[in-house]
Amino acid sequence: GEWTAEALGNLLKNCADHTPPGGDIRVRCSENPLHTEIAICDSGEGIDPGDLPHLFERFYKGKNAASDGVGTGLAMAKTILQSQNADESVCKLLARIVK
Repeated sequence: GEWTAEALGNLLKNCADHTPPGGDIRVRCSENPLHTEIAICDSGEGIDPGDLPHLFERFYKGKNAASDGVGTGLAMAKTILQSQNADESVCKLLARIVK
């Protein structure tokens, strides 16, 4: 629904903010009777290892964060996905997928 679109929008915005001009953002979706899997990857620098433990904390801004960001997009995406019964391991995996 609308909240899923909001979460995906936040993840895609994060990718766009960290993908260089001419870079790639890829979205893959697969579905079966039990679940839907969505993978989002970009060709940006990646996430600084020191930022990983805090990536989904509200108001946390990583070392490569956009100067105009407030640090709520990824936290909101995780909250939305968890409210829709996303597996916790899925939310942890997002830290590796989202760049």
